[in-house]
Amino acid sequence: MQFDNPLQQAFLVRRYKRFLADVYHPDWAEHNTPDNPMTVHCPNTGAMTGCAESGMRVWLSDSGNPKRKYRYTWELAETSDGHTICVNTHRANTVVGEALKQQLLPEIGGLTELTAEQRYGYDNRRIDWLARNTKDQQLYIEVKSVTLADGTQGYFPDTVSQRASDHLRSLMAMVEEGHRAVVLYCVFHGAVEQVSAARHCDPNYAETAQIAKQKGVEFYALKCSIAANGINPVGPLPVTS
Repeated sequence: MQFDNPLQQAFLVRRYKRFLADVYHPDWAEHNTPDNPMTVHCPNTGAMTGCAESGMRVWLSDSGNPKRKYRYTWELAETSDGHTICVNTHRANTVVGEALKQQLLPEIGGLTELTAEQRYGYDNRRIDWLARNTKDQQLYIEVKSVTLADGTQGYFPDTVSQRASDHLRSLMAMVEEGHRAVVLYCVFHGAVEQVSAARHCDPNYAETAQIAKQKGVEFYALKCSIAANGINPVGPLPVTS
């Protein structure tokens, strides 16, 4: 996935009200100090632990629309030890779609059909990707963005998420109907080498994930290469309990 236009570099002042962030850059004619920041859109509803520290180097995309209330969108952040994070969780579906089309995940290979954003199940929920493989199996693929890291260990979710637990229950229902159901963690933190359910953030999700695994829901993780020019899928990472 390549960004439509070159990203603009800035420095983070703060993230607040979930969807807003203040940034600045000393080379800008205006908004050139932390006391005179520019407000941008933050496309991430999570806690963003470790992703939104004051002073972080960040990158912004430009909508090109001066009439939009917040013309710029926060896309990337860089940790103090040089790891890049994609904070825009909306990018995950696109990157995962590329990985599936490129057959980068052997356990989810042999796809003959792939359709995004389809309604399904008893609760009419929207699945990120609906697929069919050469064995004529139907696959329901739920994508989750991973930005929380402790060293090389990645976690999902980064805060309590009843919605994420509900997704697991919907996937279990698909398994009961005879289909394949997949949770695919899209790893948007450059340091992460394996992924686990974040019991310390959301014990209910971790317990539900364990039940889902026992019921036949499959869990995989996708490593990504993240840079200011784009995000590319690389290949699988292990998912631990």
